[in-house]
Amino acid sequence: MSTTARLQVNGVSLAVTDHGPGAHGIPALVLAHATGFCGAVWEPFVAAFRADHRVIVFDQRGHGDSDKPAAPYEWRDFVLDLAALIDRLELRDVVAIGHSKGGAAVAGVAADFPGRIGRAVLLDPVLVPRLEDAPASNRLAEGARRRRMVWESRAEMLESFLGRAPFTNWDPQVLRAYVQHGTFDLPDGQVQLKCPAEVEASIYEGGARSASLDYLPRIAVPTLLVRGEESSTLPPELARHAAGLLRDGRLHSVPGLGHFVPMEAPAAIIDLVRAFLRDTADR
Repeated sequence: MSTTARLQVNGVSLAVTDHGPGAHGIPALVLAHATGFCGAVWEPFVAAFRADHRVIVFDQRGHGDSDKPAAPYEWRDFVLDLAALIDRLELRDVVAIGHSKGGAAVAGVAADFPGRIGRAVLLDPVLVPRLEDAPASNRLAEGARRRRMVWESRAEMLESFLGRAPFTNWDPQVLRAYVQHGTFDLPDGQVQLKCPAEVEASIYEGGARSASLDYLPRIAVPTLLVRGEESSTLPPELARHAAGLLRDGRLHSVPGLGHFVPMEAPAAIIDLVRAFLRDTADR
C-alpha cells in the first residue's frame, strides 16, 4: 500500500509518498533526491526495496509538489527538513540514501541528529569544504537561470532529453519518471518543470556556503560512499579524503558512471546498497 500526503515539517509542506505505511516491524528506507529533480526519480529503488522495507520518497523544498519558499536556499534547511520528516513519521534508525545535494542532507542528519539514521548511503554527494568567502560567480547557478523550462509536450521534452547530456546516459525508466512527474501542465497545453529556475540557482549558490564536508567526521553510523569514476563532483582525491573522515565508512567507485549514478545505473547501485545492508545488518 502506498499513500501520498503533504506533511508540515520545519516550516514547509513537503509532498511525501510512503510505500508501506501499514507495515510494522520492517526497516524504513528514506530517499533524498538531487537538486532540480523530484522523489519520482527513485522509482527503480522503490520497486526493488518495497518488499522488505517501508520506502519513503519525498520532494524536497523547492521541488516537485512541495512548497517553494522564496530564496535563499541554505543547505542546512534541507538537513533540518529531513530530520523533521523522520521525526514526523516517528521513525528511528532508518536507512537513508541521498544523491548529490540529497547525499549532503543525509550526511548532515547522520552527523547532527543521532538516532534518526542507522545506516547512510551517499551517492556521489556534494562535499564542500568550509570556505571563508563564496565564489563571486557560480557556473551551475548561471546555467540554471538559463535553463529551458517549458516544452510543447512531455513527449517533446523526452525526445529532447534523449539527445543531450547528461540524460543520454540515464536509465529509460528514470528519465520517463522525471519527465512525467517533474513537470506540470500549463493552461495552453504545454508543460513546465516543477523546480523553478531561480530556486535551482539559489540552491547551487547555497552549496558554496554549505561546508558539507564538515559533517563526515561526526557520522558514527555505517556509511557507504559511492562515486561514479567519471564524476567531477567527487573526484578521486576528494573521495579518498572523505572516506578517511568517516568513522565507519567504505568507498566504492563505479566504472563508466558519472555524477548521476542512481539515474544511470539504478540496478548496479541497488546491488551495492543491498550488499552494504547485508554486511551491516547486525550493527
